[in-house]
Amino acid sequence: MKKTIENSVLYLLTASLLAAGSVALRAADLPAVHYQAQPTNTSVTIKGTSTFHDWEMIGPSIGGFLEVPAGVSFDTNQATLPGLKDGVLPASGRASILVRTIHSQVEHLPDVMDGLMQTAMKQTNFSAIVYKVGELKLQQPHAAGQPFTFDAKGELAIAGVTNKVDFPVTIVPLDKTKIKISGTTKLKMSDYKVEPPAPNILGLGLMKCGDEVIILFDWTLMQQTTTPAAKP
Repeated sequence: MKKTIENSVLYLLTASLLAAGSVALRAADLPAVHYQAQPTNTSVTIKGTSTFHDWEMIGPSIGGFLEVPAGVSFDTNQATLPGLKDGVLPASGRASILVRTIHSQVEHLPDVMDGLMQTAMKQTNFSAIVYKVGELKLQQPHAAGQPFTFDAKGELAIAGVTNKVDFPVTIVPLDKTKIKISGTTKLKMSDYKVEPPAPNILGLGLMKCGDEVIILFDWTLMQQTTTPAAKP
């Protein structure tokens, strides 16, 4: 009788371990959730100062993608997110902004300002501003109904120079398949070997732009449906 009970317990333990392993393997086989950049409800704004007045440039497009582990859903009703590892959401992604799509908002000579910006950023050789996601650490506790706020770390490449940067971002669902990522950060042009424009404007004199700029963005992405690759 004792031997039968021992065998039964051993059988149950073995079955439980096999079941847990099977679930883990099935989760590992699932593809990552892939979000692709969308052309609507997206913008990037660059704000700066000068000896004449503050200035602003706006771009309507951000390309790229974000991938998060299978099972992750940005449902703000949740107290937290599934898939966190020590508070960090394992994610990979890339955002790119074509320099030529960013335009000055000044009333006079906007084309001139666009040209100055493109020259300063070496647009001919480095056509895009590129950000690579390195880490997304969730700020906790998360209040239900509020956007998810992350401390984002990654690499930002401008005019051929790449620096590590970190800044807060929020992620909110727009519907069942779309999310919006928003953020703000400050940087110095000189950190990227970009010389602040200082045009000599006829009738006005020398206008010197400040070194520090503020970048604000709203980035809309849509979840893509993919078919998992067949296992050999």
